[in-house]
Amino acid sequence: MRKILILCLLFMFGVIAQAAPVKVASLHPLLSEMATHIGGDKIKVVNLFPQNGDLHGFTPTSGEISAAVGARLLLACGKGIEPYLGDLRQSLSTKTRFVELGADVPDVMVPGGNHADPHWWNSPENMKRASRTLTQALCEADPANKATYESNQKKYADEMDRMVRMGRYIMRRIPQEQRVLVTAHAAMCHFCKTFNFTPIPVHGIAKESEGDTASLAQLISTLREKKIKCIFTEVNASPKALENIARELGIESKPLVMDGIYPRMDSYEKIFLFNTGIIAAGLAPAKPKKADKAQ
Repeated sequence: MRKILILCLLFMFGVIAQAAPVKVASLHPLLSEMATHIGGDKIKVVNLFPQNGDLHGFTPTSGEISAAVGARLLLACGKGIEPYLGDLRQSLSTKTRFVELGADVPDVMVPGGNHADPHWWNSPENMKRASRTLTQALCEADPANKATYESNQKKYADEMDRMVRMGRYIMRRIPQEQRVLVTAHAAMCHFCKTFNFTPIPVHGIAKESEGDTASLAQLISTLREKKIKCIFTEVNASPKALENIARELGIESKPLVMDGIYPRMDSYEKIFLFNTGIIAAGLAPAKPKKADKAQ
């Protein structure tokens, strides 16, 4: 009887251990959301990025590192976004696998420069590609739930395809000659490749040497020649520099969410639809007014 009781207890503990969700830590809210969609109740996602954090200035604190302890996977954007990854690896157990979801996303070079734009998530096509990388990592960490992860990834991929179609529909009225996206810094090159825009990052052209009035004058001349209708600032950064350029040109400036982080928008879909809507509002021609009915 005692042996039977012990076997039952061992079986129960085994079932509980098997059912425990896989702990996954994430260094970006959009990666956390992706993991939640694909992992469902089979995983426990710990978002390490603070709510009002700065993507390019963030370094995990001791408290955030402690929250990642025991994670089977740690999700990073990659492409140089997290320069602290080497130190973070030394702080966590070797049992924690680091997965850079942007690693398999093809580079898109910044115009006029010799480096790639690391903000790959601004294209839903790239999010779809990254979801395959994440799914493979989850299946390797938890093969018992492989079917669930693969099924959820297919649904997620379908959603990304739908967003591409929605984006193209929302921006359909922007003529090709107006598909020039002037932004504060080089963060929308992947978006531009997917939706057939030409990117012009202001800081990537005119801020190589601060206070270079000749470069700034050349930039303004270029934008005037291209008959740019609107330039786009960042919601998480000071818009002053671009607003000054807009005033010089007599055009509008509008904000975009470029780093994928905006506390008021808690999903990728909201951010993407916000951005595409703002770009359409800034660059599409005004709709013709309906003729007044004859009196």
